[in-house]
Amino acid sequence: MDITTVVYPGDAALGLVEELVHLRRLASRGRVPEQDDRRADELRRRIAADAGTPGFLAVTARADSLLCAFGTATRTPDPYSGEPLLGPGRAQEWLAGAMRISDLVVAPAARGRGVATRILDTLTVPALDDRVWVAPDHRDTAALSFFRHQGWRQTVFPRLGAGPERVVFLGPRHPALAGLPVVGC
Repeated sequence: MDITTVVYPGDAALGLVEELVHLRRLASRGRVPEQDDRRADELRRRIAADAGTPGFLAVTARADSLLCAFGTATRTPDPYSGEPLLGPGRAQEWLAGAMRISDLVVAPAARGRGVATRILDTLTVPALDDRVWVAPDHRDTAALSFFRHQGWRQTVFPRLGAGPERVVFLGPRHPALAGLPVVGC
């Protein structure tokens, strides 16, 4: 399978939104169908809002002409206190001005072929200071496993029976990791 990636900075990604929504639906098929419309609307709204912010990138991967994966990232505002899971001090220190991976979606037929790694590598290039992060849902075991396998470090862990619904991972070379203890996976 010959895969081609294309980078769409800023609002250049707006023309792709419906194609991205379609792939998101395809990739999540069999999970919770009643959430599909809500998640599709959230994706549309978020990309429309994020595309106008400095540092926004969308990356697509295509096998021939078929979209098989996409990812999006945006630069976190500075100052930033929007990640309550970390607390305001760590959110500002670790995440302000950093690149946040917002989406990383791969079609089932393209999984296990290095497509997600290629997209993630492309999305993190603008983070020249290695400050990148992601906050996946703690129930998305495939995403958690993927980021761990890529060397990302989980900094927020869910408590049994209580939130959070998301966890926070820092990129493998994020400067904050130098002071964090290593916790087993």
